[in-house]
Amino acid sequence: MTRRLRAFLPALAVAVLFALPLIAEIVGARLLVFRDAQITHWPWHRLAAAALDQGEVPFVNAAASGGQPLLANPNAVLLYPTFLLERVLAPEAAFNLHYLLHVFWAFLGARVLARRLGMGDAAAFVSGIVFAFSGMVLSYGSAFMNSSAAAAWLPWCAAALVDVGRAGRRGAMVRAGAAAGLALGLQLLAGEPAISLLTLAFGGVLVLAEALGAARGTRLAQLARAAAGCVGAGLLALALAAPLLLPLRAVFPMTYRGQHLYSERASGAAAFSAARAIEWIFPRFGGNPDLLGGGANWLRAVALGDVVYIWCVSFGVVPLFVLCLAALRKDFWNRRSSALAAGGILALLFAFGFSLPFYRLLYSVEALRKLRYPIKFYLLTTLCAALLAGLAAEVLGRRRTGRRESAALVAILAVFAAGWWAASPGGPLDRWARPLAESTSEPGKFLEVFRGLVRGDALIGALAVLAVALLLRRAPLGEPGWALGFLALLSSFSWGLPLFVSAPARALARPPALLHRIQGPGRLYVSPGLPRFDLEALKAETAGGLPRTSRVARIVVEQLVPLTAAPFGVRYLFENDPDGSYGFFNRVVNEAADASTPAERDRLLALYGARWVLAQDSEAHPLFQPRTGLEIAGRRLVLLENPKPVAELRWAGRAWRRAALSGTIDLVRSDRFDPHGDVALPGRRDEDPAVAPAAATLEAERIGADRASATVTAEGAGHLLFARTFFSVWRARVDGQPAPIAVANARDLAVAVPAGTHRVEFEYDRSPFRLGVALQAVALAFAVVAARATRFARVG
Repeated sequence: MTRRLRAFLPALAVAVLFALPLIAEIVGARLLVFRDAQITHWPWHRLAAAALDQGEVPFVNAAASGGQPLLANPNAVLLYPTFLLERVLAPEAAFNLHYLLHVFWAFLGARVLARRLGMGDAAAFVSGIVFAFSGMVLSYGSAFMNSSAAAAWLPWCAAALVDVGRAGRRGAMVRAGAAAGLALGLQLLAGEPAISLLTLAFGGVLVLAEALGAARGTRLAQLARAAAGCVGAGLLALALAAPLLLPLRAVFPMTYRGQHLYSERASGAAAFSAARAIEWIFPRFGGNPDLLGGGANWLRAVALGDVVYIWCVSFGVVPLFVLCLAALRKDFWNRRSSALAAGGILALLFAFGFSLPFYRLLYSVEALRKLRYPIKFYLLTTLCAALLAGLAAEVLGRRRTGRRESAALVAILAVFAAGWWAASPGGPLDRWARPLAESTSEPGKFLEVFRGLVRGDALIGALAVLAVALLLRRAPLGEPGWALGFLALLSSFSWGLPLFVSAPARALARPPALLHRIQGPGRLYVSPGLPRFDLEALKAETAGGLPRTSRVARIVVEQLVPLTAAPFGVRYLFENDPDGSYGFFNRVVNEAADASTPAERDRLLALYGARWVLAQDSEAHPLFQPRTGLEIAGRRLVLLENPKPVAELRWAGRAWRRAALSGTIDLVRSDRFDPHGDVALPGRRDEDPAVAPAAATLEAERIGADRASATVTAEGAGHLLFARTFFSVWRARVDGQPAPIAVANARDLAVAVPAGTHRVEFEYDRSPFRLGVALQAVALAFAVVAARATRFARVG
């Protein structure tokens, strides 16, 4: 068997084994719905696809609060190559495949990186399996469209940068730089800046190590060549990602992240904790996300309500045991393994966030305070652990296991036995977990599920460890990595596959019951208190068990939770996701509404275009009239309507001026302000209108997501308002001449219009995107020409 075939067949087997349990998701019969997958990524892609079907570029998401940038939103992942799958496959299948393909791509990338670092095929196979099927990568690959792609590109970028550090001749340097630029550019297009920064840090260390490893007399020249290659790769990556980066740069100053610096608590949210190390041995100790109740992560309760961003942090029992066995041998430890171990531990220390002093160094840099979730450093720890597991597989194949390894086997089996005993009914874990379980609706079922998860992990882990011991009995094995890799893959399915929470696609495609009640112009405001439901209203699939999380996917659609009903044509006033309000001004008025009295809140809702409100029947909305009520999952909800919603494009004949944004908000939520005919604008000082409002007639010609036009005939000067969240990227013209745009009513767009008849146009600026596309085309052409030229030079 040739080496190429020997490498291809295991990869094919991995793809088949991973795909078999997920056939329904691959063909699109079921849709991934865990966390961001359903709430943001699926609606965004449906809206973008609908815009493309109409021959329009999806610059603005008109369904999101006040019209938010869509193409420029890195979380939307619209400029990434997998979006093209939606043009040839069923939408559900294309959407799911983005996630699943990147798990496999992460496997291939870690395998290539391991080979670059000198490992054999079998050891590299182990590294690929451990990284791709780790808790970190699978948690990303089941919920976060941007993070899953960025994480999958991490080892590919690192492998290319290793080549940059090693390249000796100019042709090799050009090829390595082009490969690194392509990988980094695609990672940037995935839209996860924190992971890209981690990639650059990790790759930079690899480049430096390779360059310094050159012969003593050539190190300086090698460093210079490597630096030139890195600069070229960076420029190529920026050019390839320009269609995203340039539009993002144009809107970023007016985004929430552009204007806001996270507090220490927010910046350090979702840090790794020492308690989570339990998941290294018992991967489902933190809960099963596919079970309601059992999916309410235990560690979240222990951490006093801290955010759970990464559901599982396990490396896998098999690779962890293999690594422990190899670490007992002196021949395992060398410069390479020691460096990887040190790098993994250093990244882990940063992953603890503010629990340790290291993360505070990053927090002191203002630009880095815009990033969150220190547990992202754990991705580097996972990659280092995967590479170490590959090295361990090589070492263990050299000779028979000895007494120290046997002692380690007995010790780990004792840990699993202790876990089995502790999870017995009435045992230590019951006593520890019972107070936490009391906060659930069914404590008895909760405890039973928890015990089952821990005992299941104990049994699976013990069997996997025994299987490893049997594999390593013969000496020398030569290449035990193939068997160890497949064993690690199969054992990961018990806790990895439940992360891919999905629901029947047909059920989610059914319009919500309230849809016929909210047709026509105007936006919907959904109470931040939703979704709410009673577990008793959901039936479990098995007697004595807990209902599935996938059942909630339909509930959030029926409750119209933003943005789940956007694919059905519903337009929302605000989003409930704390990171979802992309525009700074929109986020500010949203928070103001939440902090207002019921009457003040309703005035703000009406001002920004709310026609309907969906809330629990106990929530007061004095300025909206009840239209219908219904019960969803045990909760009574009421749909209310504003009988006179403001128009999306409207005339304001009376202007107020306020020097501060807070003063503007106080004004527009008071009963002094008329939302139908007034406008509040920024000013050097507070000024109330001194003249009567100027009347006007308005003939709207076009109102779209990213543009609007109208003819105004006014008796006096006034302003034309367009209900879109303010960004400086918006442009306006009056009678064909550019006109300045002001922030209207603390959020929307306004342009001054003199008396008489005038044609007014609003348009989202497309020039950054066009320039980005041109730069990307030049970069791709350069990469192709450089690759071909250096290839011919090498052949010659």
